[in-house]
Amino acid sequence: MPRHNLFSNEEMRDMVCLYAQENFNGRRAHRRYLERYPNRRQPDFKIFKNLYDRLGETGSLRPKRNSEGRPKIITPEQEEEILVRVAENPEISTRRMAADTPVSKSSIGRIFNQEGLYPYHFTPVQNLLGLDLPAILEFAQFFRTQQNANPMFLNKILFTDEATFTRRGVFNFRNKHAWNLENPHLVTERHFQHEFKINVWCGLIDNYMLGPVELPPSLDGQLYLNFLQNQLPDCFDNLPLQLRRDMFFMQDGAPAHFSRIVRDYLNNEFPNRWIGRGSQMPWPARSPDFNPLDFCVWGYMKSLVYEETINTREQLWQRIQNAAELFQNEQLLFKIRRSFNKRVAKCIEVNGNHFEQLLSKTDLFFY
Repeated sequence: MPRHNLFSNEEMRDMVCLYAQENFNGRRAHRRYLERYPNRRQPDFKIFKNLYDRLGETGSLRPKRNSEGRPKIITPEQEEEILVRVAENPEISTRRMAADTPVSKSSIGRIFNQEGLYPYHFTPVQNLLGLDLPAILEFAQFFRTQQNANPMFLNKILFTDEATFTRRGVFNFRNKHAWNLENPHLVTERHFQHEFKINVWCGLIDNYMLGPVELPPSLDGQLYLNFLQNQLPDCFDNLPLQLRRDMFFMQDGAPAHFSRIVRDYLNNEFPNRWIGRGSQMPWPARSPDFNPLDFCVWGYMKSLVYEETINTREQLWQRIQNAAELFQNEQLLFKIRRSFNKRVAKCIEVNGNHFEQLLSKTDLFFY
């Protein structure tokens, strides 16, 4: 309901008069006010008593600031205390600090601004095990060596990955909202009687986006081999012949990718030219920050696919195809390769440890 500071002085005067006429009964005064002034903004019944009490206590219908509240002038000692507190606990909120000190939240914010303090956010990263760091660093150094020997080496790598798209999609309850004058009581459906999902394969090489290709929902070694033998060659139709001859095939270490029949096939089709678990160029475990499908493509595609409610499996597949078409863009693919090179440099700089938090926004997002 509307607050008292949204009413004019005349409206508040009429509320007090009706409250007295109805023997100081807020609910009856509320009903009487509605009958007499149907075209006005309607107050909550509690406002009648609040206005009457405030008029008797302060002589005014408007609330007055408490002169004994927080001090308007911040002393050097208080400012120093604020800075000491944030130095001891950089994650403390201005709200929490205002509750613990006599300084207001807005004043604390001004102090932070004057000192050049900025609320930086955390970057979610993959959990790394101790043995992961040498492997990740070794891959980054291997790539830099190859890139130094052949500046076009990155353009020859076919990065691949699979992702699952579902009917439910991803709904951000924390940041998704709708502005309105009153609560519209919006809902979003989460659990459907009829569920469906699609397992999707995509690849990136040079200035080409390959796929999407629909894979079986549960992928094992034999099913993945069938894809490599029967569907993957069709994805190469638009690639230049020389690029097809020189390409390096990259895959992560998923169980289906590591099966013996798959490794034998890749050794035959891409001798010394495939990157993955079990090859001469192992793809490091827990390193999605290196794969463009992980650090760029899937997130962007899902944001587009899930923009609206999906009702049928056919509709889901059509949206996946439409989203993938946006990556047929040479400028975008160039930015992805540039980000990959920067990621390799940062990885070497931190000896294989987390590096994504060190990248700029332009290296993290392309859309």
